[in-house]
Amino acid sequence: MKKRSWSRKKISDEFTGLLKADGTPMSRQQVHMMRKKARGICLTCGAAAVGVYCLKHTIAARERMRTKLKYRRRLRKSPSYVLAKQSGSKRGGRRRA
Repeated sequence: MKKRSWSRKKISDEFTGLLKADGTPMSRQQVHMMRKKARGICLTCGAAAVGVYCLKHTIAARERMRTKLKYRRRLRKSPSYVLAKQSGSKRGGRRRA
């Protein structure tokens, strides 16, 4: 029987073979997210990150959590609002009537 050869070489870095706190191996998805976070790119789309996500996904996460937690007030001095205002984003800035 022929020995299989893979088209890509296995990645071996500091995230290879990591274990969770309970001793079980980390899933490939978790390792992939940790690699993205270490490189400084968005976990969702791969664009340059501001923290964990890019600005677009940071705003989306903020609004998702606002609806989930039923918050009505907006914390205008939070980093996502400040960065949205600086970049001139339509989604994160003030609404105009």
